[in-house]
Amino acid sequence: DLDEFYALYLEHKPSIIFLCVPNNPTGESVDAMAVKEFIAKIDKETLVIVDGAYMEYTRYKDPSKALTPRELIESYDNVLYLGTFSKAYGLGGMRVGYGIASRDIVRALYKLRPPFNVTTLSLEAASVALEDEAFVEFSIAKNFEEMDRYDAFAKKMGIRTIDSYTNFITLCLNENQSSSKIADALLRKGMIVRDLKGYKLNAIRVTIGTPEQNDRFFELIETLL
Repeated sequence: DLDEFYALYLEHKPSIIFLCVPNNPTGESVDAMAVKEFIAKIDKETLVIVDGAYMEYTRYKDPSKALTPRELIESYDNVLYLGTFSKAYGLGGMRVGYGIASRDIVRALYKLRPPFNVTTLSLEAASVALEDEAFVEFSIAKNFEEMDRYDAFAKKMGIRTIDSYTNFITLCLNENQSSSKIADALLRKGMIVRDLKGYKLNAIRVTIGTPEQNDRFFELIETLL
């Protein structure tokens, strides 16, 4: 809720605002225009950090909700856009992220950056990944194909899902079900999900896996529900 977020900004006047678009851990998103209108209302002295770790998925599903780093940086001097190669590009084990911002912000960040913070091998892998657009398109398409299966399964089980623009889905459990107990039970079976109890949600966040992994999840969760 960007209106509520703006009200909190006016009340507290923080020096940094962190926007996760699309949102983690729920997976939902908002129109790109609404985000830009929000940023335009923020004082220039306030740094707005936009975490776009899952933006590639959003761009595939609904371009109207996708933010373009170049457009943000060229329009707002106080924006730092964060991206990663750990999600759509499949380089989770390499730990390569990046930031795009104005020259002044980048200069300030360089004063804080430790030396050799990213390995040469990781940088080379990221460079090659940027050229493999076919893989990114393929993996994202498969992600949403499998997500449709999760939606169908949840509907069958009487569980509400949150419309996701990422590579994970949030399953909102019923009152007679405990997210913590289900997460613990799945862990004992060798499957890790995110319990969202800490966010005051009786829900679990599940990363979309391979068809075989998803089949295994459906089998396990059905016995627990």
